[in-house]
Amino acid sequence: MLTEPAVRLFVTALLWTAWCGAHSLLMCRSAVRWTGVARLGLERYYRLIYSTIATVTLLAVVWVTPRQNETLIWVWGGPLRIIQTALWIVSAIIAYKAFKLIGVSELLGLTAFGIGRKPAGRQDDLITWGIYGVVRHPQFLAGLIIVWARDLTDTSLVISIVLSLYLFAGVLIEERRMLRRLGEPYRIYRNEVPRFIPKLPGN
Repeated sequence: MLTEPAVRLFVTALLWTAWCGAHSLLMCRSAVRWTGVARLGLERYYRLIYSTIATVTLLAVVWVTPRQNETLIWVWGGPLRIIQTALWIVSAIIAYKAFKLIGVSELLGLTAFGIGRKPAGRQDDLITWGIYGVVRHPQFLAGLIIVWARDLTDTSLVISIVLSLYLFAGVLIEERRMLRRLGEPYRIYRNEVPRFIPKLPGN
């Protein structure tokens, strides 16, 4: 018979895996068709609809995740708190530099209302300058830092593992998509710029 902590952790893993799965399905190009958005003539608003659903469901999952009688596993205490703060600052800088090039308005779907514009200098889906010239997936790297640079209970450890696996899977899927779409230019970029570990100057 499963113990209370085991049930709690199983439910946590199930909730967060379900959210990640739904998030991935809605990100597929075919989602515009099978969700009925195309039939309603709302294709241009899909990114905004997607972002809204992702945010609302994420907050819902956070709210319903069972946390009764959690066990504390790791605390960034004492001098380690300085390292934690440094990691959070680094992740914020990485995310800012990445989203500045991607275009937050475009990412959230606000361009459907004429809000924001494509970042200057960006001509296609392949960005090889700025932070993207140092690491191929800076936004995913920032996400991994955020997921792990925090105090961990048994519940949050399960969440961190699920989200990390989801981010790694997302990276692999994204790279295959970019390779199919852009071909050799992306293959060259992939060979020259590391996936997660930042490229050192001169390398």
